[in-house]
Amino acid sequence: MKRKTVLIENCESCPQRAKSTLCDLAGDQLGVFQKIKRSLQFEPHQTIFYEGHACLGLYLLCEGKVKLTRSSSRGQRQIVRILDGGELIEKHAFREGALHEVTCETLEPSQICLIEKEPYLALIRHNSDLALKVIQLLSNELGMHMDQLDQFTFKTARERLAGLLLELSDRFGKKVGKDIQVGIKLKREEVAEMAGITVETAIRLLSSFRDEGLVDLDGRVITLLNQDRLARIARH
Repeated sequence: MKRKTVLIENCESCPQRAKSTLCDLAGDQLGVFQKIKRSLQFEPHQTIFYEGHACLGLYLLCEGKVKLTRSSSRGQRQIVRILDGGELIEKHAFREGALHEVTCETLEPSQICLIEKEPYLALIRHNSDLALKVIQLLSNELGMHMDQLDQFTFKTARERLAGLLLELSDRFGKKVGKDIQVGIKLKREEVAEMAGITVETAIRLLSSFRDEGLVDLDGRVITLLNQDRLARIARH
């Protein structure tokens, strides 16, 4: 049965509001926010925007999951990140004349809020608490970029894949007895693009992890059987 996303029409009753920095507002400011955003719904595998195009505003993922990809001049593609409900899709969109640094595609039925940037910046100017939260949000993004750079500069393919599986289980994992099932189904190509390795290497390493008793593979469903050993591999 197809999963459907229920349109969130009222920000006040939105279950994501408390965990989303951008719309954690109250009173008159929440009312202003609702007037400067537009809610859009998308089916799975629809493109929200393309790398290199102008940012039309701030894109907030209200419900669903999206993947962000970058392409090289030779046509190689890398999945930069997978986002869940409540996350701002691109933090750099606050810049003047910003262009999309990634292509954004839905993985499941999703709802996006497109927020007018200038009116939102006016909200920040009148709310010091919100301004501090946005600064913290942007600082955290810088830290994530540094971690990602370290992954691709200093780690082997095996270490990167182990770290990726742990990250996905931490963000999207579901408990199955003593094990953790990655709660998002990814093709082997997508796993390879996220880890920055070839598809052949991803398949070989996943098979190796399975043979070592670290993971269980059932089609696109990956279950982590030994998180401690995966963590040791990722930190090696």
